[in-house]
Amino acid sequence: MIRARIVAAGAAVLTALVAVPAAAQTSPQGTSPCDYSAQFPQCLDALGPLRDVSAEAAAYQAATVQLVPIGDYASDPEDAPPPLGAGVCGGETTHPAADGSAPPQGQVVQAPPKGIPAPPGTHGPYCLLSYLSTDFSPLCSGCHRLLVDFASIPAGTSTTPGADGHWAARFSSTTLNVTSPFNGHSPNVKNLCSDKFFNPSPGSDCAPYAQIDGYGFEYEGDSSIYHHYPLEGRYYNGPAYLAGDGSHKHPYHWVTGAYVDLDPQGNAGLTVWYGVGYRGIGDTTPDTDQSYGCLCEVPPVGHSAFSPSYPLADLSAPSGGNGHGAGPDVVAESVSNATPATVLPNTSAPLAPASLAGVAALALLAALRLRRRTR
Repeated sequence: MIRARIVAAGAAVLTALVAVPAAAQTSPQGTSPCDYSAQFPQCLDALGPLRDVSAEAAAYQAATVQLVPIGDYASDPEDAPPPLGAGVCGGETTHPAADGSAPPQGQVVQAPPKGIPAPPGTHGPYCLLSYLSTDFSPLCSGCHRLLVDFASIPAGTSTTPGADGHWAARFSSTTLNVTSPFNGHSPNVKNLCSDKFFNPSPGSDCAPYAQIDGYGFEYEGDSSIYHHYPLEGRYYNGPAYLAGDGSHKHPYHWVTGAYVDLDPQGNAGLTVWYGVGYRGIGDTTPDTDQSYGCLCEVPPVGHSAFSPSYPLADLSAPSGGNGHGAGPDVVAESVSNATPATVLPNTSAPLAPASLAGVAALALLAALRLRRRTR
């Protein structure tokens, strides 16, 4: 079967930029269409605001175990054993690491293991997913961790409502000379490298597509319910992810939202914004998983929106903040009181740093990315 999906947010953004006169710009540091005119009907941070949480990056680091409520995605047409579906929990596509160690498969559990809190508002059974520590890069020196705050999704309007379901987004900065480490994101959003059916590299590596993901800065996810597509591996879509390592310093806790890391390549004073196609609040199209997305996120059935530009934090400041960091509203919505558990073992082998070489053309290529797969 041939699968194809074009992420067209980048094309829509480029069209909007061309159509806006330079004289209308109100925020000279930003490049979002909504910095030029906030009266565009599509001007809305539909996934929620971007918060630079670099100063507290360790508190947002993904845990190497995740729980996905099976009841959320049990009605997905592809949640079935092959050949009718893409597999069930425990049948995740993996590739052994360079040292021969195999990433663990998922397990169906009726309740969370001791010391691990359940995803807020959910119940079992769960698909318990385990990861290598190298699956989630720690925040690199001089880099920024950006939280897409699903806990603060706006209501929006009837034309451009806030997000409620599947989405596909492209993040853009003031300059093309920025990258996103391919493993520098939470497990509840996916890029090309997350797809181990498409990415045959061993363990956590991503030799074929690291530069495309690095310069493309595109992700897909779901702001409301959980989906797990085992054929693509152990990453999933969902409104929250488990952070922490089970220690007293970093107890397990759930974060409502998703993070992506950005390497500014030494540039300072940058802004970041996103363009997104998504299923909106009040939409009646079912939120079912179709590999990389859902027809529910594609206009005219779905919606498109552009966020304003958000300034990155001044990392030289004592707090590393700029007014867009995590606030009480995020903590109240995102963190569960968890009993500290034993730190999970590190079963990974260290990987060589990914090459950051590339050209700006890769960013344009990724903006109109055609994902094809044959099976």
